[in-house]
Amino acid sequence: MKPSSSTVLLISFALSAAALAAAAEDWPHWRGPRYDNVSTETGLLRAFPAGGPKVLWDRPIPGGWSQPSISRGKLYTMTEDEKHEIVLCLDPRTGEQQWAYRYPCDYDAYPNMDQRFKSGPRSTPTVDGDRVYSLGTTGLLHCLTAAEGKLVWRADLKEMAGSGCPDLGYVHSPLIAGDLLFIHPGGQNGGSLAALNKKDGSVKWRSEDDILGYSTPVLIEHAGKPQLLYFTGRGLVAVTPADGKVLWRYDWKTAFDLNVATPIYRDGQVFISSNYGHGAAMLRIKPGPAPEEVYTTKAMANWFTSSILYEGHVYGFNDNRLTCLEWSTGAVKWDKQGLGRGGLLIAGGQLVIMGERGEVVLADAAPGGFVERARWASPLRPPCWTSPVLSNGVLYIRNQERMIALDMKA
Repeated sequence: MKPSSSTVLLISFALSAAALAAAAEDWPHWRGPRYDNVSTETGLLRAFPAGGPKVLWDRPIPGGWSQPSISRGKLYTMTEDEKHEIVLCLDPRTGEQQWAYRYPCDYDAYPNMDQRFKSGPRSTPTVDGDRVYSLGTTGLLHCLTAAEGKLVWRADLKEMAGSGCPDLGYVHSPLIAGDLLFIHPGGQNGGSLAALNKKDGSVKWRSEDDILGYSTPVLIEHAGKPQLLYFTGRGLVAVTPADGKVLWRYDWKTAFDLNVATPIYRDGQVFISSNYGHGAAMLRIKPGPAPEEVYTTKAMANWFTSSILYEGHVYGFNDNRLTCLEWSTGAVKWDKQGLGRGGLLIAGGQLVIMGERGEVVLADAAPGGFVERARWASPLRPPCWTSPVLSNGVLYIRNQERMIALDMKA
């Protein structure tokens, strides 16, 4: 029987809605909706028009390196100004301010803090339903209403750690799973790692004495059970999310105890990478107190930009060279000079790169070689160290002074 015109219309509408749903998505926290810096959005530019991509808005964002998070029609980021840190909410379509939550934060009150790191917040806000969670440079953790920026609760990681502000400040982003919020206060006496009740900030558990790390925790499922990975100043440690009991540990010593990049997990294996005199390692989780070392390599040494796993290959910045490694072996497939210590994401099978000097580059996400498809010299002044974010067809880039929104829809 031939379908009626109304039936055809309904089917067409449903297919169109499904296509739109697949073509756009929010970016509600660090490394995106799946914590991997890979976007599933489709219908994106494969090359830039003459004169570069369309600039939707360009506004000052004074201070900091915080990525934007986009959720339910709002953009959240962090900045600083006049001895205050600011959680900022913008309209992602226009850049207009929706609200700003300011709190006193005088970096000069901490003489031990390295002057180079008094540049503003580097943590990315985490959006969870109708709440947004932010972590400032001096360890001030805030839970705010997403709609209006009203304070729900706050905590101080310095007080939890029982110590002063770290020399380089706090960098990691809050991780939320269920009703728990996972953070890394640092400190001794079994309190370096912690989980809070996301509703009121009360402490659920604390664990270990690890030196403070600068990497955001990762929640994985291995052999049917959850594990929480912390990349601390001592190395990689896996704990049970429910109570913080240690499952296994892998020591990974770097100069200055700096482990910053986010670990990558896939099929029972974990990839970690650090600069500061080190490189990368592939670990296989197995029963017992330590994982099996599959390989180590000097060919991927991440500074602050985390690598990305895509179709069996790892893409990331090895110092100031953009490099592609084979996931299973660590073999170098290609490397590319000239982009500095930049940032990147993957969308639509292509690398979307923010070069350190402000250039936006599109290239194939493929192991056969670095194939550049487009390049635009943005007006952002170097250094540009914040990785780009893609949400609902818009690419957001920033430096310490400005944030720019680019139309990436083909």
